[in-house]
Amino acid sequence: MIIKTLALTLLLLGSVGLASADFNDAMRHFEQQEYRQALQQFGDAAKRGDADAQYMLGRLHAAGNGTTQDFVQAHKWYNLAASRGHRHAAGARDALAERMTSSQIARAQQAARDWRQQEAAGSQSRPDINSLSDQETVVEIQRELNRLGYDAGPTDGAMGSRTRNAIYQYQADMGISQNGRASTDLLQRLRQTETDEVAAPDTSSEVALRDNFSDGDYRRNPAWTVLSGKFEVDQNGLRSIVDTQQVTDRDSRGLSSDRPEEIGLAVLGMILDQRSNDRQDEAPAAVEPAEIFVNAPVDNAFRMELDFASQQRPGSLAVGLFQGNRPQGTGYRLIYSAGAQPGLSLIRLFSGNAEVVARHDGRLDLEDGQFHGIVWTRDRNGQMQVRVDGRNLLSVQDNSLRDPFQGFVMANHGGDYTLRRIRLED
Repeated sequence: MIIKTLALTLLLLGSVGLASADFNDAMRHFEQQEYRQALQQFGDAAKRGDADAQYMLGRLHAAGNGTTQDFVQAHKWYNLAASRGHRHAAGARDALAERMTSSQIARAQQAARDWRQQEAAGSQSRPDINSLSDQETVVEIQRELNRLGYDAGPTDGAMGSRTRNAIYQYQADMGISQNGRASTDLLQRLRQTETDEVAAPDTSSEVALRDNFSDGDYRRNPAWTVLSGKFEVDQNGLRSIVDTQQVTDRDSRGLSSDRPEEIGLAVLGMILDQRSNDRQDEAPAAVEPAEIFVNAPVDNAFRMELDFASQQRPGSLAVGLFQGNRPQGTGYRLIYSAGAQPGLSLIRLFSGNAEVVARHDGRLDLEDGQFHGIVWTRDRNGQMQVRVDGRNLLSVQDNSLRDPFQGFVMANHGGDYTLRRIRLED
């Protein structure tokens, strides 16, 4: 039970330490099955526009924990959380609706509309921008982003990856300079933006892969296949740990391009050869890589979102898409090299050859105990962009691979990595 509730906590927060004090207190009560106290504190946070708290109120009302079971109230809270961009609220609302009558659904929808009207009336008394501290400015920006349907996370004043990515997405939708930063100018713009001005979500895309490993099993829904090494699902997601050893002769690895299972290591060698020369005689090599894939057919143009954490350096993690029936063969690989330069590289694999098509020469150093978000897009013209925590680090056009992709592959070449969430769509 403890493991499940901890997993739920991390799933809701988006990253450790981002929740407000009220939300943290409410989750502690929830984990200890003190549902009445949790209901009260989630309610306080929900009144401030916290989508995570609204989602939890939906769960409590749906299960009848701390209150009488009430599907109408649960649907209302799920609906409100979904309108603020909560990742799981819409699915929970729709699943619940299958157990409700049409009359109950209508009442729930009206209750959500009434809540929004009351909230809009209360928003007229917003604090003066010039009187806000830096943290209060972030709180107001989070509140406004959530109001407009962007998932900025809890209104806690902390500039985490969810808030930064929400700012970046808002700026992109509004056609303004995209820097992912909180500022008084941004807050002023947000307050002047009405919900009907925000671009409607593109419903034409098709989701090929969606997994957050909340079921505790990577072998089903969807089914992942391990090629080598060891993987497990813990409270944070899909995790692999690969020890590294120091070697003095890189050529002694005996890599051969006509052995596809070794292409990943060959690519890693290319990256290591380009890192800083502080220790030219030594480089970490994986004893055995941990590699896993999942079939997820997707178009040649795609959008990939994933959250991962790196716990140690040096090391290297490769994620990417493959074509055909060989996960280690033709495709693209995005390689993060912990503590190295370049910190991020985009590789093209084709006919046993590997070529670097783009790289970010700076260090990233993501080993801070937090989860970090990667958004990787490719349009029909072959233009690719890679953002890490809202920062655009790679931009390149490559038309070499024109066929659709068959699936997603991840390879740990040394280090401790956790994949918390992935979403892949056309």
